Amino acid sequence: MFSEPVTPAGAGIKVYSPAGAQVAARVTNEGAVLKARLGDTESGTYIVSWQVFAADTHPSRGVFAFSVGRPSSNPFSALLETGSAGTATPLGLALQVIARWVHFVGFILAFGVVAYGVLIRRHEGFRRLVVAGVALLLAAEPVALVAQLASLSFDGDTALAVLGSNFGRLLGLRLGAAVLAWTFLALPRQWPLLVIGGVEAVLDGAAAHAIPGWPGAGQALVAVHVAAMELWVGGVAAFLQAPDRRFVRYAVATFGLAAATGLGLALVHTDLGAALLGTDYGRAVLLKVVIVGAALAVAGLGRRRVELVLAAAVVAAAALVAALPPAV
Repeated sequence: MFSEPVTPAGAGIKVYSPAGAQVAARVTNEGAVLKARLGDTESGTYIVSWQVFAADTHPSRGVFAFSVGRPSSNPFSALLETGSAGTATPLGLALQVIARWVHFVGFILAFGVVAYGVLIRRHEGFRRLVVAGVALLLAAEPVALVAQLASLSFDGDTALAVLGSNFGRLLGLRLGAAVLAWTFLALPRQWPLLVIGGVEAVLDGAAAHAIPGWPGAGQALVAVHVAAMELWVGGVAAFLQAPDRRFVRYAVATFGLAAATGLGLALVHTDLGAALLGTDYGRAVLLKVVIVGAALAVAGLGRRRVELVLAAAVVAAAALVAALPPAV
């Protein structure tokens, strides 16, 4: 039984008998409960592996054992020693973080830079940054797909389940938005890209951690948080290429919105800070807060290049937070 509704990923549940046979029948899904009848009554130790998608598209997997009668050996006992990071494999988590970081950087360059150009009414000189951003948005999705499979398992049933899940649908929509952004690069003005940027922010929010008891609130906050964060960092990157006095107000507004929404999400998902030190998610949030504080201090000194480096680190920390299961 899980804490929220889940969807089986591939087989969902596999049960290996003491002799090594797969004895689980077809999985049935009833909200937060997965069930599978056993077709074997052999005495000894059984190994159970499970893998699911949460409602927010995040993958989860695990392995445990139980015994009927006296414990025994099992050919699949090695599964119990499989490393985990959160509820994914270490490789899966690492690839999820990389995919999200690449996606966020692509968002920064493709849309954050354009927003700054619209602010200062400059339409030339940013094309290389914008093209690089769209290319990163396109590259992020194949990495995200591999990350999802690495977090679960590399087999045909799981691959089909991933592609047919909410994750697969959101991946297709993000990829379609990136392709559309690529075609918009041919336009003489780049401001229409901001419409696609808004769509991308909503799609990012749709794949975010939910807030228990508040349907849609977590997704909406994440959409605003992601958009504000990328506009702030994109503005810093573009300012270094084309300084303008209007940047300060722009940076204060976008950073302030990103900080406010990020703080709200952190408080909700760490039980008002109680889980900051006791969970991986909380520690990742704390790391992000420390880097944000350093970026704010550097920004106050006017060291924009250092601010950009620290902002990139903030984005990396945000990718880690997004990949880990929330503490609450």
